[in-house]
Amino acid sequence: MLDRRRFLQTTLALGALAAAPRRAFGIGPAQDLHVSRIRYDGNWSVHAGAGSTWAEEVGMRTSVDVSPQEETLGFEDRRFAERPFAFLAGDRDFALRDGEQEALRRWLELGGLLFIDNAGQAEPSEAFDRAVRRELARLFPKEPLSRISPEHVLYRSFYRLDYPAGRAIRKPWAEGLAIGRRYGVILSHNDVLGALAREPGGRFAATPTPGGESQREMAMRFAVNVVMYAMCLHYKDDQVHLDYLLHNRKWKIRRPE
Repeated sequence: MLDRRRFLQTTLALGALAAAPRRAFGIGPAQDLHVSRIRYDGNWSVHAGAGSTWAEEVGMRTSVDVSPQEETLGFEDRRFAERPFAFLAGDRDFALRDGEQEALRRWLELGGLLFIDNAGQAEPSEAFDRAVRRELARLFPKEPLSRISPEHVLYRSFYRLDYPAGRAIRKPWAEGLAIGRRYGVILSHNDVLGALAREPGGRFAATPTPGGESQREMAMRFAVNVVMYAMCLHYKDDQVHLDYLLHNRKWKIRRPE
């Protein structure tokens, strides 16, 4: 028979275990969201490691379980088909192979979201921009890139934003390629990854201009919104969500009886 001291120790240990946050048994690290960088024949590794900062910010700011390290994969990798979200960054011309094009088209049509970041330094890279538009036109010739409205759910999927900040603010809008009701591709002209990139010692590699650290915060918020849009799409525009919000705004305090 347990003595009283051992009984209390066992009870307290079990209570602490029950109170500790833990995953559901059916969910493990393999189910974490990955911030995946796309490899391609070009300068795909610009701002290498910035995806890890992106993952860290999503993990700290939201309830999404995120793998902490940036992963790199190609469009034809088996793992790519399992990812709901990936990003492609660059600052010069590139071209996709036929197999890469087909894998990307299939992934986008099945619901994937590709974030493309123009990482040109002084200005958005014209060569990279032309390559992006050319490759997307080959995949979806009837769906050109167009400006995303500032009222779109992308700008309020987690934070309420007015524009897509990055290391620079060269264009106060992002562009998207629509696939049905959703955007399958989002194109940024403002070097978002440049605002997240760090030096080997951990310091940020660049100071955003013209807004400095407050602009970096806005870039991080936009990056979080992109991930949340990839995960939730038009959740905040759904009628059931709207009805819920309207209902809960009609609450009244009852008079004490």
